[in-house]
Amino acid sequence: MDTLVTYLGKMTISGTQFLSGCTESAVVSLVERRALAQKQGTNPSSNFLLEIRPFQVRLHHLDESGEVSLTVDAYQVARIAYCTADHSVRPNIFAWIYREINDDLSFQMDCHAVECESKLEAKKLAHSMMEAFRKTFQSMSSDGRIHKSGSTDDFAEDSSTPDDSTPDDG
Repeated sequence: MDTLVTYLGKMTISGTQFLSGCTESAVVSLVERRALAQKQGTNPSSNFLLEIRPFQVRLHHLDESGEVSLTVDAYQVARIAYCTADHSVRPNIFAWIYREINDDLSFQMDCHAVECESKLEAKKLAHSMMEAFRKTFQSMSSDGRIHKSGSTDDFAEDSSTPDDSTPDDG
């Protein structure tokens, strides 16, 4: 799905457990920061084309004439921890939390947000992201890159412990 959006920016957030509402404070800050930049006249061009596909999300920069420029920000779907289109500050905002890997191999969680033309457009993006997650997960599962955690396949075939084993008397 390709959608014209206004990129609000990104903000580093803490935590690794992402539940409903976890992007709200970051989105509020990004909306306020954008409003302040508009008021001060320091707002850079923020029109983008958001493209959601299995394995990758692309944010294409648009030039002044609305044409797609060569600059593209790419995000691996497998590193997106959470996404939502439920924000009380503005219902037309779609946000995702991305696991950014730094040069020293540490990581940080960044909340990215885009403003859509309508609440429906934001919900469509969330649905497209869900489909991208599903297709990416299915592909990675089928080619063995990920395993189902907690399944019996994760345990050794011999699951006996010293307490339940009996010595051979023979």
